[in-house]
Amino acid sequence: MIASCCSPLGRLTLWLLFPLFVLIHGARAQPTFVQQAQDQAIRTYEQRLSVQAHANEGHLYVGHDPRLKIHPYFRTDSVQRGTVQLNGVRYRDLQLQYDVVRDQVVIQPTGSGYRLQVPMEKVGHFSLGNSQFTWINGDSLAGVRTGFYEVIYNGRVKALVKRIKTIQEDLYDGSYKGTYLIKDRFIVQKQNAFFEVKTKRSLLKLFPDQARELRRFMRKNNLRFKDEGREQAIARTTQRYDELTRGL
Repeated sequence: MIASCCSPLGRLTLWLLFPLFVLIHGARAQPTFVQQAQDQAIRTYEQRLSVQAHANEGHLYVGHDPRLKIHPYFRTDSVQRGTVQLNGVRYRDLQLQYDVVRDQVVIQPTGSGYRLQVPMEKVGHFSLGNSQFTWINGDSLAGVRTGFYEVIYNGRVKALVKRIKTIQEDLYDGSYKGTYLIKDRFIVQKQNAFFEVKTKRSLLKLFPDQARELRRFMRKNNLRFKDEGREQAIARTTQRYDELTRGL
């Protein structure tokens, strides 16, 4: 149903689209400028309309206990430029945060001093910088929880990371101390099934037809399953398997 022009939603829509109409019809002699202006107007329209929709829902985001050390967010406690697919619609150039502890996407409207939490069930995908996240319906038998996963390799076979931060509290001597423990979980999605990967052996077990070639690849590229190297090892080995089996 199209909103009446006299309704609040109708007036909002007309106000947001007015600059787009002006740019389209008032600068026909400058096609490059018109295209750039149209793109900018559409981005502004998308952002303002999406923020307005969430503001009406009243999902204000409340931060964590400031006494906790580090921060609960992905990479940084500052907002990052990103994109959100919301109810199947892609909204670009938003100021976002990903609260890893609560598994929530947070929007900060431009120029505002507040943040809005986006209902998880409405988000299909989102990005922060070059990092892409997708919603996964978990598999209890495979030990895969429902939530957002970072896609570190996206092919026929996918490599995913469940970012996890849990709160560790200490009330020793009557004084409160708290911090976040980081313990990411790595998942490979193969033929619509999910498998948790903890070791080099568990990864190669998923690819028995190419295990020998993948071992050579890992040795040649010095891919290790220790600490910070594990993520790169899983992503590159999964990609290599995809390359070796392409067309088979």
